[in-house]
Order: sequence, then structure tokens, then C-alpha cells
Amino acid sequence: MEHNHAKLPCPPACRKPTLNRGIGYDTHNTFLAGVFALNNPTLQVWLNRCSKNKPFLWILATLFVILYPPLADARAGPAKRQSAPRAENLPESEIIAKDAFQLLVGPKPDFKATPQSTNSSEIIQPESALAWSQLISGSTLDDEIKTAMPRLKKIVATKTFFESHIGDAIDEFQLLAICFGIISAYDKAEDVRSSWKKNATGYRERFERSAYRCNREGGSSFAAATTAVGELENLIRGEAGNYKNEEEQFQWSQLCERSLLMRRLKLADERLASGTASEEIFSNSTNQLVHAAEIVACFGELLVQPEFVDWDDSDYKIYAEKMKKHALEVRTAINEGNYDNARTAAKAINQSCSTCHADYR
Repeated sequence: MEHNHAKLPCPPACRKPTLNRGIGYDTHNTFLAGVFALNNPTLQVWLNRCSKNKPFLWILATLFVILYPPLADARAGPAKRQSAPRAENLPESEIIAKDAFQLLVGPKPDFKATPQSTNSSEIIQPESALAWSQLISGSTLDDEIKTAMPRLKKIVATKTFFESHIGDAIDEFQLLAICFGIISAYDKAEDVRSSWKKNATGYRERFERSAYRCNREGGSSFAAATTAVGELENLIRGEAGNYKNEEEQFQWSQLCERSLLMRRLKLADERLASGTASEEIFSNSTNQLVHAAEIVACFGELLVQPEFVDWDDSDYKIYAEKMKKHALEVRTAINEGNYDNARTAAKAINQSCSTCHADYR
């Protein structure tokens, strides 16, 4: 009986099959040795020869389906999820409670309610909102706007300098918007320039948009910023624009973030500290000290306007009220020429700021 050896897969490393062997190899060990001797150059030749033997291919496919792990797992079907143990079946433990809700004490908290003060020390009830004229004078608002002019002119002197100081430009425009917002709501129209009061809402919106464009467009807003600075310069010279001063509701928090108010307050606090360092310095800087004290009082009121961060927190309101109260005490002491009272009130402002920062930073 003659075998057709061309149909049998023969690993290249094996010896030639003989005519009287059923599998076509001298021994079974020889066949395995040939399989393990396969390498990249000889593997393709052997596979080509195997492909001509269909029964052999069926055997390989069957072994692959049976032994390949992912397919075996798929045949086993999805694993059943083990149900969670019942509470009564849990082991006893002094660390882990079976029911965490049993450890809760007291009524369920109402997070929508306004938090109450937890300070057991001196409690100051926030007073009703004061009129702006009681916190800041028209002359202080006038000076605050005028002193912004040289800083802004320096920022827009060149486009290169503007691009590297875009953050300063945003701050200046936002502070101007704040000042004109106060002027538009000022209760003593005779204390501020009539042309400023008439166009205050328009200038507030103008500088608010300027800050927004600087923040949104970056260096590309150089031309618009330069134009806004030119309009401010014309206003200071007495050439007011013709804006519609329409009364409309707005939120102070849309003009700037709280961080800007804090930075301006820090400068005013530092001015009060340096101006009350000695009686001689105090006597020579009363105007600057009044300006700084009124900025603190005014911005202390702004901090608790709706939608600023923590504006509705009761403890935070107390801190802001303390700061405003001490600032007005500084102004009173300056007007009376009382150095000791001015220094004491200035230190109280600094202490109030430090305590607030420790709790809210």
C-alpha cells in the first residue's frame, strides 16, 4: 500500500517520511522535534503544506476553539453577580457599623438655609446698608478716577507693553467701572461732577466692555483699549461723552471678581498702616489717609453685594461690617486730628482683614 506523502504536513526539520508509517514519520518523538524546530523561515513552508491537508486543518481549528481561553470563557456565559450580604449576616465589628444612619444625631441639615454665626465672641449685627455718600465722598471718587489715568496711559503707550500688562489694564478698567457705578447710584448729586453723574451709567458700561474685550481678545484689543483711555482723558479734561444714562438693574459682581476688590483693599490697608506709623507722618498725610479709609469703607460695602463670593454668609458679613465700621472710625479720627484713635482704628482694620482671611482662604 502506497501513501501519498504530499498530503501530509511535514515539518522541515523532520526526516523524510517512510513508506510504511501511517503518519509518515519515523517516530512520534521525531514529529514533535520537527514541530519545535520550526522557525520563521521554515514556518511558512510548513503551513503551506498543511493547508493542502483539509482533515489536518479541521483538527487544528477544533483544538483552537476548545483550548483558546477567551472563547472558552464566552462559551461559559456571563458570570452571575453575587448578591450583597444582608445586614444581619455581617460579622460583628466595633469599627464598621451595620447601619451608618444609626450613628447620625440630630435633625437633617437644611443646606438651603442661611448659615448662622458660630463665633461665641463679640457679635456685631450687620447694620442696614448705608448711603454711598456716608461711605465715600465725591472728591475721593474723583481722585480715584483721576489717578487711574497715568497708569492707563503707561499701559497703552506701546502695543508690546500693553500685551505684557494686559492684566493691569483689565484691573484698571474694572475699577473705573466700579467707580462710575457708585457715581450713578450716588445719593448726593451735588457732591460729584454733574457731567460725570449724567453719563455715569454709560461710562460704567463703557469701561466694563473695555475690560471684557481685554480679557477676551488679549493683545488684539490694544486699539479698543487705547480709545477707551482717550475717552477717559477727555472726560477728565471736561469733555464728557454723550451717553444715555438709563436706569437699569445690574449686579456689582458682574463688573469684577472679589479678588480685585481684595487687592484694592490691601493697598488701602497698607496706606493706613504706613500713614499712622507716627504722629508726624499722620499729620502730613491726612488727605491720603481719608482717601484710603473711604476706599476701605466703600469696598467693605461692595464685598457683601449679591453674588460676590460669600456675600450671603453671616460670619463673612460681620467681618465686612467690622472693617467698614473701623474705616469710618479712622475717618472720624482724622477729621478730629486724633492720632491715637486713628492708629487704633487702622490696626483694627488690619486685624479684621487677617482674621477674615484666616477663615475664608
